[in-house]
Amino acid sequence: MTDQKDPERVIICDSETCYGERLMEYLKGHLPFPCEMELYTSAEKLQRSEKGESDGNASLLIISEKEYEKGAKGTDEERVLVLNESGKYLGGRVHTISKYQSSGVILEMVKELAMGQEGASPGMIRHGEECRLIGCYTPISRCLQTTFSLMFGQLLARQHKVLYLNFENYPGLDRMLGRSFRGTIADLLYYNECAREKLTAQLALLTENLNGLDYIPPMKSFTELKAILKDQWIGLFHSLEEITDYEYIILDLSESAEGLFQILRECDRIFTIVREDEWSGAKLAAYEQLLQMNGYEDIAARTRKCRFPIFRELPAAMENLTHGEMADLVRRMMEEEGYEGL
Repeated sequence: MTDQKDPERVIICDSETCYGERLMEYLKGHLPFPCEMELYTSAEKLQRSEKGESDGNASLLIISEKEYEKGAKGTDEERVLVLNESGKYLGGRVHTISKYQSSGVILEMVKELAMGQEGASPGMIRHGEECRLIGCYTPISRCLQTTFSLMFGQLLARQHKVLYLNFENYPGLDRMLGRSFRGTIADLLYYNECAREKLTAQLALLTENLNGLDYIPPMKSFTELKAILKDQWIGLFHSLEEITDYEYIILDLSESAEGLFQILRECDRIFTIVREDEWSGAKLAAYEQLLQMNGYEDIAARTRKCRFPIFRELPAAMENLTHGEMADLVRRMMEEEGYEGL
């Protein structure tokens, strides 16, 4: 007689009882393998129960961020899925997903973790043109940098495969677009460092599209953004160049990106918006002096300064950025740069 495989043991731990019960019922009805499920309402109750178990630990522990922080950090991280509630990057090797994702998205992650490496997706292989990084950065505030970056990206996406990444302090893209995102770029940073074989699958899960332009939802605040080291960013850029077929990646940068100058040095071309007033001129001069003092003259050499007039009207919706007075000006500038098919 052939021995049957014991059912997987999956534990859910969340102080929000209604949420935990709904998630457990959904997983019971949709997981494609035999499974025993248990629900605990606190990390303390879970730990007391586990001490009395004779059959070993769970195959997978699904736990809210709050309960994880209270006392489950000692658990084997390879068998833990944290339901992220704060949007913070948790670090380490722990698997994480937004608690406010749809049940279907959480199900896919649970299946992947419970079934082990068999659920991991193979990486993509780059083909065709190499990927070029385009940096957008100015030391001058309120000068349409993000509008320009998105406009540039949407125009370029008419003929090329383009990815946009936002590094603003308070991006607010979810409100501007009226969308609820499945996660943020923090999730990609985690997988790039801790589970790179699953990076391609996570990229496909997180990628959104705006008028032909792909983008990854940004982090929710500058405190989260500042916690990421420059080597983590540069490592992610290199991975995206290696495993995707993007021809261009547009970086909409701010001072909150740690190692800003090193990131700019990675860029093939940089666009800096300038203004004619004295205060803006002083800020630009201070920025250029800082580049020179620290040996980053190569950044200045790859930079094009963009001077815009006062526009009578700007597009009201982000989906309409390729139309209007500013779009015509940006299109002409891109043609001067050698971009075709706009």
